[in-house]
Amino acid sequence: MNDATDELRIDELLGTVEDAMTTSIVTLDPDTRTSDAVAILRRHGIGGAPVVESGRAIGVATVSDLSALQPKAQRTGPFLRPQRGRPDWCVRDLMTQTAIVAVPDEPLARAIVRMDDARVDRLPVVDAGGRPVGILAREDVLRAVAKVVRRRRPDGRRSMLPPD
Repeated sequence: MNDATDELRIDELLGTVEDAMTTSIVTLDPDTRTSDAVAILRRHGIGGAPVVESGRAIGVATVSDLSALQPKAQRTGPFLRPQRGRPDWCVRDLMTQTAIVAVPDEPLARAIVRMDDARVDRLPVVDAGGRPVGILAREDVLRAVAKVVRRRRPDGRRSMLPPD
């Protein structure tokens, strides 16, 4: 086999982003206070979510992004402060503004490489208009790969442990 054939085979085995993505997504508004956003993410048991404004994904916010910098607003001095007129930090202040997204019909393998190259744990999945339709998290990728491995096992067993 050559590289192109191998790539096609991998794409065929893994399927598309749509096959692996989670369609039930939590989104954050960019003007949500960071403390409220962290509470939303924790309540849903997730580490991050797309930030959506006017129906379009404009970035991603993670618990670590939002928790890393939580100073109190300073009114004077050379300290980092939220934007003028806002008493608290908002998602917009600390989110990762990114154009790193996936589309449902792209090969999952391509999205996996993009996640690895960008060192991110999740990609918002958007439609042609930039509206979020899902999210592809590392957990989704792991499940997709495990599904392929299980299908390829001749005995259909779930365990990958070697026999005693």
